[in-house]
Amino acid sequence: MKSICRFILLGFSSLISLCFVLSCQQAGRRTEIDESAFVFETSHVDGDEKEYSRSAVITGHVSHHEVYQNTKEISITIPFFDRVSNKQRSTIYEDRFAFSLVPYAPRTISMPPYIDHLVICPGDSIHVELDFADLGKVYYSGKGAENNEKFNVFHVAYYLKGDWPGFSRYETDSEGNDIRAYEHAGAFAKAAKEKLESHLARLDEFVLERRPSPELISLCRKEIEADYYSALIQGLLMYKSVQGEEVSGFFKTEEAEPLFDKDCLNSNLFELASNISMWELRSLDQKEVRRLAGDYPSLVRTLKQATKNDMLFQMMVSHFYNQLLEANDVDRFEESFDIFNENVTFPLLKLSIRDRYVLKKAYQQNPRSLSDAILNADKPRDGQTVAVKENEGVKLLRSMIEQEERKVVFICIGATWCPGVRQELPYLLSLAEKFQGRPLRIVNFFIDNGPDDINTVAQGIENFHLTDAQRAGLDPILHLGRGIPFYILIDKQGVIVDFGEHLRPSIPETTKRIEEYLGQ
Repeated sequence: MKSICRFILLGFSSLISLCFVLSCQQAGRRTEIDESAFVFETSHVDGDEKEYSRSAVITGHVSHHEVYQNTKEISITIPFFDRVSNKQRSTIYEDRFAFSLVPYAPRTISMPPYIDHLVICPGDSIHVELDFADLGKVYYSGKGAENNEKFNVFHVAYYLKGDWPGFSRYETDSEGNDIRAYEHAGAFAKAAKEKLESHLARLDEFVLERRPSPELISLCRKEIEADYYSALIQGLLMYKSVQGEEVSGFFKTEEAEPLFDKDCLNSNLFELASNISMWELRSLDQKEVRRLAGDYPSLVRTLKQATKNDMLFQMMVSHFYNQLLEANDVDRFEESFDIFNENVTFPLLKLSIRDRYVLKKAYQQNPRSLSDAILNADKPRDGQTVAVKENEGVKLLRSMIEQEERKVVFICIGATWCPGVRQELPYLLSLAEKFQGRPLRIVNFFIDNGPDDINTVAQGIENFHLTDAQRAGLDPILHLGRGIPFYILIDKQGVIVDFGEHLRPSIPETTKRIEEYLGQ
């Protein structure tokens, strides 16, 4: 039940963000752009370029590699907004690996599944020792080693990140019936506050027993408090949306403002900034939300009025611009670039958005390149000699294309229990009816093994239940981990031309896109 409500909230957030994306798409696209006026200049960022542009190096060694001898590479994840994280991979060569990245600012990253939390700063040089015979053993050396060692201990032994109350929390009564653990928003907010105090008490134990540096104490406290505010906001929005309760008195944006500074950017602050953005929009009349969707200067002014903290303001602005890129809406991003350029000056935000824009621009101009990278992710690259394990999820995607040459393929990835999937089902049926007899194949990929009752109503739509291996293969490539339904549009040439949550069948723009590719 917890998973169901989690996706309800994601669906609710998506509806608000879709107002922005779709208003942008329906406003019309420019046919000509003055490329010379659209430049990310590093001169228009805060700080000394020599400082924020310094690379950080992570080296590593694997002992007992024979235990998992088929593991050929190590990856690091660099969190950013929403579902998407940047990833780097390093081939394990003679039991060693290495990364070089520009963190732009002190921040936290991860090396899954070995290290959940790594603190990295510009100019750092950190060495990591992994033991495949005991994955719980991680040793650090080099600059920042002590902080990283203790930060990892804090998360393993003192702080359970997922241990927060939620709207979806249910308990069982004496008769075996499910009852909501926190019936009203006030009870939920009180429980969340008590859990915060419990986690902070554990932090005090960590400080007493491990004696971390003052910088690390601050980092750990920010980690806990950011998770608390995110859980609080998400739960309160659910109480307001589902139960119609007034929740404005349980959270004020200024309460979370002290967490946003440039000393170190915890990875969970991206999620918190996104949640605060949703909170601020949810307090507005929805007509005003729709108006702001087509007026980015007004949107930015509204965000400016919502907080006195400049870092939080810049992160909220970056959140909405990142959503445009998430929806592959490069044209609208370019149209509103001046507003972004003027208001976002923190290097980590500005230059990360720049890198994402470059990738999305390249994808818009040549979708085949990224499509080929996705569809051939399990095949060796040119000159690569290491063995690559066949990816079952990618293999399934390829089969959808190979079975239906010269057809447009529209794939919905969801679950039989997901309210968002069921809400979109009538529109999916309408698409099947509208394009009946046309070269269009509509497919559902269900990530669960639920009942096939959808088959009884989904005439003209093929339904597949993904195996664990298939889902695991698609997750890291398409970033499914934080939201369903998720859609993929493939043209007649077998090229993935668009993908993401924004391609909902209920959106007129989606029908137009399908019509466009059917006509090619």
